[in-house]
Amino acid sequence: MTSILLIEDDPIMGESLLQRFELEGLQVSWCRRISEARDAFAVLPSAVVSDVRLPDGLATEWFVGLPATVRALPWFFLTGYGSVNDAVAAVRAGAREYLTKPFDIERLVAKIREAVDLSVAPDDDALLGVSAAMRRVEGMVRKVASQRVSVLLTGESGVGKEVAAQLIHSLDPRASKGDFVAVNCAAIPETMMEAEFLGYEKGAFSGAVRTHKGYLERAHKGTLFLDEVGELPANMQAKLLRALQEKCFFRLGAERTTQSEFRILAATNRDLYADMNAGSFREDLFYRLAVIKIELPPLRERPEDIRWLTEKLLAQIVVEQGRPLAMSEPFVRDLMGREWRGNVRELRSFLEEAVVFSDGGVLDLPESQTSISFTAADASADGIVTLQRVVETVERSHIQKALQHCDGSVGKTAEVLGISRKTLWEKMKRLAISA
Repeated sequence: MTSILLIEDDPIMGESLLQRFELEGLQVSWCRRISEARDAFAVLPSAVVSDVRLPDGLATEWFVGLPATVRALPWFFLTGYGSVNDAVAAVRAGAREYLTKPFDIERLVAKIREAVDLSVAPDDDALLGVSAAMRRVEGMVRKVASQRVSVLLTGESGVGKEVAAQLIHSLDPRASKGDFVAVNCAAIPETMMEAEFLGYEKGAFSGAVRTHKGYLERAHKGTLFLDEVGELPANMQAKLLRALQEKCFFRLGAERTTQSEFRILAATNRDLYADMNAGSFREDLFYRLAVIKIELPPLRERPEDIRWLTEKLLAQIVVEQGRPLAMSEPFVRDLMGREWRGNVRELRSFLEEAVVFSDGGVLDLPESQTSISFTAADASADGIVTLQRVVETVERSHIQKALQHCDGSVGKTAEVLGISRKTLWEKMKRLAISA
């Protein structure tokens, strides 16, 4: 079994890393001092993750003096800015890499996976997407669903973070689980934050005519989803952290604490690492929320999901509109060639508009976009143009228009079309399109 030796004296950081590694199926030995770690090499681990500054010395100095068989293991050092030079020296002496705090846990896991050749098997029943990237996201979602750990979902606006959060909640195997309580942190006025999160007693302030349960209390035994968590003001960050640590809190105007235990999921499209460095987001709260960090890639980086998503979304819209609809192939290919800066939310909005203006129960491109002429040589003996020929002609025309729009830049054209540069070159070669 793949094993990790974790050397970290910070209890919050250590616990976060321990739970994250165990979810990857790794066996973890956690030591808090160099003196404890010395005996852990009786059986060599698969990899070592170590803080630099420990209570009984610098791990980097200790590393340099270790036997070559131990230094040959994949070592990953976690360091503050003040000890970067020490970490660099360790890398020169044979360590695999160092990460500067606050660091991306997902990046660390990816580096460890690469070092020890771990793999993630995709599930056959796709719920979030069919692309390799979303299969991996879904694999992580399925793993964390049965664990009572906090998860931070990151990604651009409209990419599907709340959908992933709802999936985590729905896959929770507990029979007595509570509700999924979603909160948009950016939509609550700062003056109402405490009252909305913690609740209040009747008469706690002017206008409090009855007792009100806050979000924390309503999520008891269930899931609290904090969307746009990076928008929380500093005072609410402190109160939320304490509530998560103590599993209790005071309603406004209350004399006794209210108990509430729940799973917390958070989402953001902000760079919380930059916010932590700027001092606008608490580092201790971040590591409470981001025991697991799952990043959802933008739609333009996974065009293979567009057809799948379109079919799912259109099925929902058809139920809402109450009339059957189909899609033409040119319509679908046009969708796959768009950038979708608003991601899945933009795609759904586009489809809703297309449904409203559709004729004959078919979603199709305007006639001006679909009219393509063919010569006699294109047709078979009975005068019918093959489907492959039609597809190639549409594809060639679309790529040529995109190249013209991007002033002939292959790189920009590939980005606009949502495909890799290599894929575009291969298509241009196959379709005899000059650069």
